[in-house]
Amino acid sequence: MSKVVLLAALAVVVTACSAPAAPGPAVASLGPASSSAAPSSSAPADPDAGRPRHRVDESPEDSKRLIEPWRTCMKDHDADVDSQPHSIAGAEQWAKDHKAAGDACRSKLPLLPWGEDSANPAYKDNVHRWVQCMTAQGMHVAETPDDDESPWRFTSSDQPPNYETTERTCEIQVMGPSDE
Repeated sequence: MSKVVLLAALAVVVTACSAPAAPGPAVASLGPASSSAAPSSSAPADPDAGRPRHRVDESPEDSKRLIEPWRTCMKDHDADVDSQPHSIAGAEQWAKDHKAAGDACRSKLPLLPWGEDSANPAYKDNVHRWVQCMTAQGMHVAETPDDDESPWRFTSSDQPPNYETTERTCEIQVMGPSDE
């Protein structure tokens, strides 16, 4: 699967005990703007405001550059992400053990590309079209949009020799080169 999806899985595990999922992008109001209204102190702050966001079409170098501030922050808080176990159970325990670091560094953790973010109202449709594109190219995959680890899975070990390129091409085609 794409590096973005793998990074997302890591992000989900590391921040599993953190704040709730981010809402979609703000929508402009159709009503008149009021400068006299004071901001409500009871409105919760968006915990994901200001976080960087991956792009579907970013290069591996861009992805590494985008995530490096978070990795550095985690190391600075005694949580070297390179020491995280490669099993789900191990990664979950690692995240619990390093919750303070995860909380301190959350604002630096890049969000998924908007087209692959489950907070996006078009997310399930995007996953459906992504899987359709891959199956049309001979891949054997199935949708799993409610799975926290991946929005799709392989249904067979018999994949075309170019399946990684096909997966990436379909991802960009469906999600668009810029999904902001």
